[in-house]
Amino acid sequence: MTEPLEQRTVAELMTRDLLTIAEDESVLMAWELMCKAEVHHLPVADVQGGFLGVIDAQTLTAAWNATTPRDARRPVTTLLPHRRPAAVRPESAVAEAARAMLDAGTDYIPVTDEHGALVGLVTARDLIAALAGTHREIAPRSAGMPSLYRVEPVLPQTPGHPDRSRIGPD
Repeated sequence: MTEPLEQRTVAELMTRDLLTIAEDESVLMAWELMCKAEVHHLPVADVQGGFLGVIDAQTLTAAWNATTPRDARRPVTTLLPHRRPAAVRPESAVAEAARAMLDAGTDYIPVTDEHGALVGLVTARDLIAALAGTHREIAPRSAGMPSLYRVEPVLPQTPGHPDRSRIGPD
């Protein structure tokens, strides 16, 4: 028989293979990645691959302003909270992760190692799936940040109004 959910460890149900975004990427890129990958949480990494925080779909949607396209080019770090995100360790009990999510007022909690490196993420969906008894294969941990994709978005331009922010010939 399996242990009760609240006594299981975070490592047993955390998502390990995460799509991440670099700190110098734009809010638009975060939106594009979330939409294309159908994810609701996007960890942000600094240039050395260190974990800075998580942008969630709710924050991104609340900050989105379609009337000012240039705002979409601001760095994703402008959407991160100013304080270091709460996190739990892989060996933490699931109940501790749930309490941390409640205390932080989020539907996710980062999972970090003893050095503060991101090793996974537990979301409300992970908790509900575990509670429902849904088992999924958990990929083995890879080195460094789990995944980092770099794609260049293209902003639509108004006819007759070229984008003057680009340098060089078209």
